[in-house]
Amino acid sequence: MKYQSPQQNCPIRRSILKQDNFFQRAEVIKRNREKRTQHGHFLVEGVAQISIAVKHGWGIHAFLHSSGRPLSTWATELLRSAAAQEIWELSPDLMAILSDKDETSELLAIVETRKLAPTNIPAVGRGLVVVFDRPSSPGNLGSSIRSADAFGATGIIVTGHAVDIYDPFVVRGSMGAIFGLPVTTATSHLDVKQWADSARAQGHDYQIVGSSGKTETLVTAQDFTRPTVLVLGNETVGMSKGYWDICDAVVKIPIGGELSSINVSCAASILLYEVTRQRLGS
Repeated sequence: MKYQSPQQNCPIRRSILKQDNFFQRAEVIKRNREKRTQHGHFLVEGVAQISIAVKHGWGIHAFLHSSGRPLSTWATELLRSAAAQEIWELSPDLMAILSDKDETSELLAIVETRKLAPTNIPAVGRGLVVVFDRPSSPGNLGSSIRSADAFGATGIIVTGHAVDIYDPFVVRGSMGAIFGLPVTTATSHLDVKQWADSARAQGHDYQIVGSSGKTETLVTAQDFTRPTVLVLGNETVGMSKGYWDICDAVVKIPIGGELSSINVSCAASILLYEVTRQRLGS
């Protein structure tokens, strides 16, 4: 392994040709939640995801690329920028191990995590905060974050025993949306209620609206022109009792056919579309 002493605005450069400590750290933060928390880093793959992370000022610990591989203008400019603290040049076989794509990505990034709480979400007029109660599928959570961003959410709260928001499948499913808005975590519904109460004390008339197939109120009957905290429950068991207790209203999506439920990320998109439809029409 070669080492170059850092200079001002000049990243440390490393040549990694075997599964040394640096490679092992990159590999372990990809697959192990506990290690991501311990190191405060997570692995990001994809042009959109990396670009959005850089755009929004996320700390980039390192860019990783293959030795001997021609790079695109996009990758070359990132490596020449001062965005990363370090640049790692890996052998092609090591990059292939870290990449999840059939054709190895030209660039990976080790990004610093952010420890955000609901208090990092601003309370604003016509705000829309989306809450995910104990999500268990990384792919579903990632897709739902992407939909929340697309439909104008001002923040996201993930509560309870849930998947890691920095899981590679969450980041990939979000297509980088996780870098563009506050995605926070909290212990339970009580943290959500505390946030809503604080927002109301500031003069913002937030309502807490849950979603469940066990209610009679259709989503189209609810007024979403008010500032809203929208709650989506766990994929299997729905919202916890605590959320039922704090919700001002609970709505359902009208569903026909043989099945009694739909994928939570699909449900999120439908509910969020209805919020946007009402607000555009008001």
